[in-house]
Amino acid sequence: MTTSPPTSVLLPTVRWTDACEEVAGQLVEDDELLVICDTDTDPVADRRGDLPGGVRIVLAGEPTGCSGKANAIAAGMEAAANDRIVWTDDDFRHPLDWLAALNADYDEQGPTTEIPVFIGKDPLARLLEPSYAIGGTAAVAAGGIAWGGAVVFER
Repeated sequence: MTTSPPTSVLLPTVRWTDACEEVAGQLVEDDELLVICDTDTDPVADRRGDLPGGVRIVLAGEPTGCSGKANAIAAGMEAAANDRIVWTDDDFRHPLDWLAALNADYDEQGPTTEIPVFIGKDPLARLLEPSYAIGGTAAVAAGGIAWGGAVVFER
């Protein structure tokens, strides 16, 4: 069994979400989770004194000439300590083996993207989610899109 190198997970969000907890719980030695928000007025910034091990809050600043997400990723890339990088979103479930599986996929086939699987709470969301996953899968596979919920790569 191969051991993946230390990984920096970049998660742009303005609130501490279930995704933050899920990913923080999967970190192993020398991994880090960078929770990236715009400014210290974002609610997640209030958690700076109360974070699990391996987790840091990164303040990206207000975006200028780009989206907030692009700005957050750029700031996260500058702050990341490791060369194995994962970008992910805060709006889907990260099962217990999510990070290990993503790293294993990278070890086997190189840069890898994953399709987010949303678990909605209302009946309409449950009907629409399969079409999102199919549309997302097609866009990633056929369109060369780099990020379908998460992507792992090395600098």
